Amino acid sequence: MNGVRDLRSAPAFTLVEATVSIFIVGVMVVAALSTVGATRLGEYKLGERCRALPLAQGLLAEVLQQSYEDPNGSAAFGTESGEGTASRTDFDDVDDYHNWSASPPQNQDGTEMSDLSGWLRSVQVGWVNPTNLSQTAGSDQGVKRITVTVKHDGVPVASLTAFRTSVWPGPGGE
Repeated sequence: MNGVRDLRSAPAFTLVEATVSIFIVGVMVVAALSTVGATRLGEYKLGERCRALPLAQGLLAEVLQQSYEDPNGSAAFGTESGEGTASRTDFDDVDDYHNWSASPPQNQDGTEMSDLSGWLRSVQVGWVNPTNLSQTAGSDQGVKRITVTVKHDGVPVASLTAFRTSVWPGPGGE
């Protein structure tokens, strides 16, 4: 066998080695795609949160600017007669916002905010115990908890809570 190689002794991949190599490469591709997918999902959720927080902050600031109690002396909790829910311009105390919600979010005058289809803002107001702010109170003890929640497509994205006390001056220094 002058100059002719014996094919049986030539180095080459066997079928088993090729199958194992393909399996290892496949596992690496799946791991890489899972990592990319998780990163994209994280970016999406961060983007939604960046959009939801200003919506919640703006509404919470609006609520906190209101008086603790109705300036007309009404003891009713929630909206009083003459205060519609289509527009918040007539809301004059914190608890007028109780159970208020709008989808898509609205400005105070009731006009819809643009490019927010599928988003919802809601407000819950309730009395709390001044010595334990996590405990709901059955009557007014001088502190109200305000919680603003923002959802996108039914999924909560942001929630902010603040407290308004009867001794905190409202509009006009009351």
